[in-house]
Amino acid sequence: MKKHLLIILIFMIALFLGACSGRNNNANDKTVVNVYYIDTKTSGLVSEKYELINTEPEEQVKELLYMLKTTPKNLMYKSALPDKIVSTPSPITDKTLTIDFDSTYNDMTGYTEVLCRAAIVKTLCQIKGVEYIQINVNGTSLISNGDVVGTMKAEDFIDSIESNTNYKIKLYYANKTGNRLIEYDTYINYTGTTSLEELAVEQLINGPTKLGLYNTIPEGTVMLNISKNDGVCTVDFNEKFLDKLPDVDQKVTIYSVVNTLVELPDINKVQFTINSKVVKTIGEDIEFNTLFERNLDLIKETE
Repeated sequence: MKKHLLIILIFMIALFLGACSGRNNNANDKTVVNVYYIDTKTSGLVSEKYELINTEPEEQVKELLYMLKTTPKNLMYKSALPDKIVSTPSPITDKTLTIDFDSTYNDMTGYTEVLCRAAIVKTLCQIKGVEYIQINVNGTSLISNGDVVGTMKAEDFIDSIESNTNYKIKLYYANKTGNRLIEYDTYINYTGTTSLEELAVEQLINGPTKLGLYNTIPEGTVMLNISKNDGVCTVDFNEKFLDKLPDVDQKVTIYSVVNTLVELPDINKVQFTINSKVVKTIGEDIEFNTLFERNLDLIKETE
């Protein structure tokens, strides 16, 4: 009898120790994922490590949607999902997670929306049981460039976001008489290592390659720096930018840069500096120490 009780006691102790061990293992078994953000310098995707608090997939979805709106630790990054957007995730079904956003999602356009979408998909597809993401807006499938966007998986964005991308931009060059701007659509090879605004201005400096378009940037002009913050893009040129091209109005020179940059994501105004200093006027008393906005009056309509 005593021997029988001893065996039972040993068995119970073993169970107790095993249970304690299991609880300790679960406590240490934490899930770490990447939350994707946008690099403000390159306009590309970046990520930061994040340790999930919740263990249930449905709760992890809500947790990561919240994290996509939060301010990243790195001050050079910004949240991919604007804070004002309201999201409603549905239960995970057949490895597919459907997220319904309100109409403010449609405020994002072009490359900004693509980056946001990529960040959402690449972040949420790390949740166990989620392989596909379906994005809806007010209950209807997301429309991009006139096409319905179906289910997406993380791998869909490897080539389009983190590798070379032919990105469409609008450049503004001078017409033959130099008093108007002509809009020119082109593609640039965007790799994420150089900002879109830097690539666009470099294209203007290099000059047009199409007949009927004329250069707007004075010879010898060098872009010393370019940055953007709170919708304002600051471009720093050397002193050659102040020179006047013989057959081009200086307003055309200024707005070729302004109109080109304002076409890019998250840019509403442009500030010019020369050798890192603000210059009061340019040419014949054109005010130059101001924030420039898009000028549609100088654009020549396509015939």
